[in-house]
Amino acid sequence: MTKRKQIPFQLSLIGTAVLAASAAVAQTEEASASAAAHYVPLLINTRAVDTRWQGDYAGNLQLGLGYTADDNFMFGQYNGLYEQGTTVIGNLRWQDFSDGNSYWRASVDNLGLDTREGEIAWGRSDKLRLSFGFDSQVQVSNNSGRTPFRGNDSPLGLPENWVAGSTTGDFSQLDASLHRFDQELERDKLTAALAIKLNDQWHFDSSLSYEERQGTSVTAGAMYVDASSGDATLLPMPVDYRTTEFDVGVTYSSGKLNLQGRLDYSDFDNKDSILIWENPYRSRYPDSTGGLGLAPDNDQLQGRITGQYIISPTARLQFDGSYAVANQDQKYLDYSLNPAASISEPLPRDAFDGEAQTGTLNGKLWLRPLKKLDLELFYKARERDYDNPRDGYRYLRGDGSRQPDPALTVYNTSHHVVSQTMGVEGTYRMPLRSRLQVEYAYELVERENTAVEETEEDRITVGYRIQPISNFTARLELLYGNRRADTYNWDQRYYALLDVELINATPDSQRFINHPELSQYYMANRDQEQGKLDLTWLPADNWSLNFNLLARNDDYDKTYTGLRYSYWERYHASASYSPSASFSASIYGGYDRFESEQMGRSFRGGAEKNAFEIYPPLPQASDPDRDWRMDTTDTSLTVGANLLWSITKTIEVEADYSFVDTQSKQDFRSYGAADVSPQNLPSVNTTLHHFQTSGTWHMREDLSLRLDYQYYRYRADDWALQGVRADTIDKVLTLGASNPNEQIHYVGVSAVYRWE
Repeated sequence: MTKRKQIPFQLSLIGTAVLAASAAVAQTEEASASAAAHYVPLLINTRAVDTRWQGDYAGNLQLGLGYTADDNFMFGQYNGLYEQGTTVIGNLRWQDFSDGNSYWRASVDNLGLDTREGEIAWGRSDKLRLSFGFDSQVQVSNNSGRTPFRGNDSPLGLPENWVAGSTTGDFSQLDASLHRFDQELERDKLTAALAIKLNDQWHFDSSLSYEERQGTSVTAGAMYVDASSGDATLLPMPVDYRTTEFDVGVTYSSGKLNLQGRLDYSDFDNKDSILIWENPYRSRYPDSTGGLGLAPDNDQLQGRITGQYIISPTARLQFDGSYAVANQDQKYLDYSLNPAASISEPLPRDAFDGEAQTGTLNGKLWLRPLKKLDLELFYKARERDYDNPRDGYRYLRGDGSRQPDPALTVYNTSHHVVSQTMGVEGTYRMPLRSRLQVEYAYELVERENTAVEETEEDRITVGYRIQPISNFTARLELLYGNRRADTYNWDQRYYALLDVELINATPDSQRFINHPELSQYYMANRDQEQGKLDLTWLPADNWSLNFNLLARNDDYDKTYTGLRYSYWERYHASASYSPSASFSASIYGGYDRFESEQMGRSFRGGAEKNAFEIYPPLPQASDPDRDWRMDTTDTSLTVGANLLWSITKTIEVEADYSFVDTQSKQDFRSYGAADVSPQNLPSVNTTLHHFQTSGTWHMREDLSLRLDYQYYRYRADDWALQGVRADTIDKVLTLGASNPNEQIHYVGVSAVYRWE
């Protein structure tokens, strides 16, 4: 087993040394400081340069042209600059506050891109605000893949001259049939909002939004009779969603009591209920098609109330409660689209008619029993109840030709989860301008129809913060958590899912879905250790230095199979220099490392599935020699710098550079079985360089010219895509997508005009 790291406690030694040194410095300055001095938050003036684009003018308009040097899908994934060519730069700000009783304001951004947004608002000072807006977004995914399927909507068809085969290697017309398609999702959203001050105590607000999301994504479908004969395909998936959201709220404010009540409603409408595709394989071609159910329509109504009551100058109560009901009653699809399918038992109902009820309650009681002591008692609760009918379903596996026997009926399961957390936090202001913070929290989670019915966790957090001198602060925080689970019912899912006829026909030693030694990590026993150290130093009025360290260790000490260990460490340092309002610069760097260890066991079904034999010859499920272990290591290195400089009164320069390098490794080992010899997976590496700069020349008080430039370099070598063609895998028709390897230049030239 991997050696457990104890950095959180090594961190405590480092932190203690730093804090001790800080305390010594503080004692030196204590004599000259007021005995009643409290902790003073550190401040640094990092005010941005006034570019006049953000000045006090009534309006400004930016117009220009931008050019992207090449098509891409990483650089332009969200910013709309994903196609080679020229785009319009267009931004508008216009406002009028000349009338003392009312105002209006209008704005439009990214007018020439698919990511444009805008808002117009009108209001009366402190009494009324009415606004209307729109927001368009686009998400571009890896569009290097190709597919033989035709059409932008369901059903997906194949070319008329398509030649089917038992494997992808038999598709003789595949190369001639492949064509690219856009993996893009466009979102257009309209909004309206109203806020009214009814009087000094009562406020009303409401908003309404309507969103359409359309485009093409990717999913996977398969046609099979059983798991030994699957014909799988990656498919273009049309997306056509409609979402409507409405909320209304009332706020009451008085001297001691503040209340807010809200109602929120959302409705999701998927215009496509099923994705249909022609089967490209020979098994049933051309007489059958595959069908895949898509996201169902649903709606949710939620009520929420929040508030605060000031009991006295030394006591305050805060509370937040909500209750939501989500419904899903879309009509069921047929068991299969295959006209030759033999259906002897229909669906048990026409629609799912499911409901999920979620309630939350959070409360805090703040007290100051002593001048230097603050106490906070808190309670958090969350209940989620799935009120769903339980039925048996004899669904056709993979659009197979025959409905399975009644013994293979499967049943849906409803769940009920109640989570409660209660605790106390104390903060004590100590000498040497320091604070000691101690928190204890107890969490109880109760579940129904799960492998573990109850887990308990104790968490203790200790933090110490000191400001020995006016320009230096240090903070150390240590956390320890211990989660305990009751009996792990490894057979619960088996009995909940399957029919009694199959259960009775199965030996006791084989009645499980997951191996009995496998523990689901979020319900397993766990010891958690975490440490944080934050240092801030202002060596001069124009300098700021920061260092942050975090380490966390999760040890699933009672788990044999499954996630057994995870570890995360993070280091981050930054420096900022701002000698004047016309110049500022900063540099930063960070390193993250994540490790985990997971155990598994390789075994077949039938007699080999017996997991409880202790005498040889051991069946596979009982044989520890068939164990395998995966050690995962993910690292990330980040370096960056930025600059903001007004060279003269009329010339300004901005620059920003970021570098990110990541690596993911998955190493395997086995424990003796000759046929269990997993190989290490190749490392996955990604590298990003992104440089952005702009220069602005203020030709006149009301007119400026702006030049923008970006350089973007992104590379990845994911083995899952490297050299994989559409027909590389015999029984999986892929898209043959390639790894991103982008080198993009972007140039923009624009003029900014301002008016009073």
